[in-house]
Amino acid sequence: MSLYLKENIIKNIVVILIATFLLSTISEALTQIKVEQMNDFLLMISMLLVTVSFANFAFTYEKSKLKTISGRFLSHTATGIFMLLTALLLESMVFAVQVVYPFFYPLILWFSLLLYCGIILYDAWDIARAEQ
Repeated sequence: MSLYLKENIIKNIVVILIATFLLSTISEALTQIKVEQMNDFLLMISMLLVTVSFANFAFTYEKSKLKTISGRFLSHTATGIFMLLTALLLESMVFAVQVVYPFFYPLILWFSLLLYCGIILYDAWDIARAEQ
């Protein structure tokens, strides 16, 4: 396993740990939103998810200077921020759906988990592609 991939795995573990740590904070914050405002909140979350997804997928390790420590650090930091934002926005969306559409909660939870797993795999594929 290459150094780049090891660093990438560590980055993803750190992002998942931070997102897991912030689960209760997000859940508590969402209790402040009135149920009738939750649809507006979901719309905002959706727009932010599209924006961060665009930023994440527009980035590529191929155009990074992976051979330098500063280049790798900058690349991992940028993708780490994108991935953390994605995780936190997905968490927020799942909690909001649980309030507004409780019958959709399990489905949205699984969709969100699959989406995030896909993003992690894309990130790993992108860095593997850049190494070649």
